[in-house]
Amino acid sequence: HEYEGDRAFQKIRIPDELALAQTNPDTWLSPIDRESIVKGKNHLQGAADFGFFVNSESLAKLAWFVYLSGDAEQSVQLLEQAAVHQGGQAKALSLYYRGAILNRLGRYELARTHLDQALAERADLILAREEKGEALWQLGRKEEAISVWSDAVQRNGRLVVANNQLAGAATSLGRSAEAIVHEKRADQFTPNNPHYHWMIGLRLQNLRMNELAEKHFQRAIQLDPGFQLRRKRRPQ
Repeated sequence: HEYEGDRAFQKIRIPDELALAQTNPDTWLSPIDRESIVKGKNHLQGAADFGFFVNSESLAKLAWFVYLSGDAEQSVQLLEQAAVHQGGQAKALSLYYRGAILNRLGRYELARTHLDQALAERADLILAREEKGEALWQLGRKEEAISVWSDAVQRNGRLVVANNQLAGAATSLGRSAEAIVHEKRADQFTPNNPHYHWMIGLRLQNLRMNELAEKHFQRAIQLDPGFQLRRKRRPQ
């Protein structure tokens, strides 16, 4: 079961950041993704039901299959179970994914706690800093959020999401000069990929940084006019 589940896991093509940009990633799944998710989930769930898991990595993979299937709540429970039996980078990643999903579910304080735990395991896990900043921003702790995002870009100035978050934050606080600097830096490293622009737009929309989000939605549509249909049905 674990072997077949791992094979199915390797066939998934949806980028993690795109899948995590909204609570239910269903609209982004390809036919191959859907088939792999069903097979992988069934195999790993079967192994779990019979207590046959050899390692905690399989439990983390099951959590991802469950999330991609549309059950974010069960996914965060499975990730918590996986993290208990993991250490180092594997544990940090499970805690990061749990924190990111909790952010999408609007449970920001719990998300922040798990993201802090992820960073305690791996201080270099930049994605966790981006998500921690988001949790703090949603909790109204805006200056703390800016500090966390600033720390992230100091570690890696090429971070597109964090620079956009800083640009949106500066705009909302009336710091236009700062906003321009961060927006230009983000644009410098943003790939001309419609899916990537849409992901950024969704992340910024989650933070109610709507003006900057709209820029990325528009750019995605310019690159692929088919994204106009997604614009009409995207969550507000």
